[in-house]
Amino acid sequence: MMSLEDEISQILSIAYSLSGLRADDFETLRAIADQAQPMGAALETKIRELLTSQEATAAYADTYLNGDIAGWFRSLFEVHDGNDFLHQQMRIAVEHVRAGVPNEVVLALAPRWLEWLLPMTIEALGHEKAVEIGVVLTRVLNLAAVVMVATYNMVIRRTFIRETGFSEALIRRLQTRALQEIADEMAEVQA
Repeated sequence: MMSLEDEISQILSIAYSLSGLRADDFETLRAIADQAQPMGAALETKIRELLTSQEATAAYADTYLNGDIAGWFRSLFEVHDGNDFLHQQMRIAVEHVRAGVPNEVVLALAPRWLEWLLPMTIEALGHEKAVEIGVVLTRVLNLAAVVMVATYNMVIRRTFIRETGFSEALIRRLQTRALQEIADEMAEVQA
């Protein structure tokens, strides 16, 4: 099995290289911090309302992003080191595992952030600047979501290997065996 340090490095390298994140993206966000900071509370309200409005997601209202949705949003406009930011997203993913927040919550909410942010940024900054910020936030939010999901999966896999003593090769063989069965069962359920 790859060392933890190497696996973290691989996750970050792949996610960063595919994200399109630019060297000045966080600088762009820091430049509008004063206008963006007040949006955090409104976003938190919308996300909490959405999570609590559904029986399937209500349990995550206090654990998604460690329960500090507005604080996490505000932190996007304070990033000085992209690596530190990515490592923070990894730590949040570990807390999501601990709290049982599924990846579906992270992935489903990422585009909702953008949907709700666009009108707020247009109102605060004007249309042209809002489009520029929207593009930057798309890259940052997608990168954060990818890093969280990859870390979540890594933590679950490593926990399983550590607790069962199974090797990664054995897990791959078991998965290969089970894949067709699962695909067949999924086809039956979906029919």
